[in-house]
Amino acid sequence: MQPSFDLMNAYFDKIYVLTLHRATERQAQINTLLKGLNFQFFWGVDNKTFEKNALIEAGIYSEEKAIQLQRYNKPMTPGQIGCSWSHVKIYEDMMMNQYKKVLILEDDVFPITDTLPLFEKIIASLPPNWELLYFDYDKNTTYGLTDRLKQFVYHVQSSLGFLKWSKSTIQHLYAQPYSPFLKKAGYHMYTSAYAITNKAAQTLLKEQTPIAHVADHLLAHCITNQKITGFISIPKLFGQLSQGNIKQANSYVD
Repeated sequence: MQPSFDLMNAYFDKIYVLTLHRATERQAQINTLLKGLNFQFFWGVDNKTFEKNALIEAGIYSEEKAIQLQRYNKPMTPGQIGCSWSHVKIYEDMMMNQYKKVLILEDDVFPITDTLPLFEKIIASLPPNWELLYFDYDKNTTYGLTDRLKQFVYHVQSSLGFLKWSKSTIQHLYAQPYSPFLKKAGYHMYTSAYAITNKAAQTLLKEQTPIAHVADHLLAHCITNQKITGFISIPKLFGQLSQGNIKQANSYVD
């Protein structure tokens, strides 16, 4: 595992591990699991430290826009706001320090020992214009007959006004082959382990001002609407320890 961490240390300008001040057990666990990786804990926004209405009044969070964007017309929960705001603060830190490419991990990840050595081949497969790379992800990774039928139904629903997704999102919903170690990203879940470039950070900040997207939906929205050039690693290099299983990435603010 150590050689792979050495390569990550050399490749990225910064490696963040997003956590909360109160998540001391997770921090101790991460220190063990990621030993040899030159990461820095980044203190996220705890949902216990703010009131939603105050964020609305300050223009930090837009409930109206969040409802417009959400597929089922629901506002964001405090936990979702805290998660999204935390990632925004990382993008801001990246921009302030002029980092060119960073790795963002959440505090419940673990490295997949069997696949981590493929990091070098995955990075070597990236095109010069890459902007975002998932190392952990869920949903829409295959594209079979059932997926094609779903896609057709989504297009019909969208044309009739029953689905908020854009034509571009539906068209690019599923990951597509690119190389033996990469697929072009579609609409995927998780923000537990992903890399971004400075250009991607600029786009994500613009789209998330004010906050209105759930964190992982923001990435998916930008990728499928071709605002960001994204990929998923084949295979995954990280998983999540939440409840002993892979779980939604914003669990750390629940």
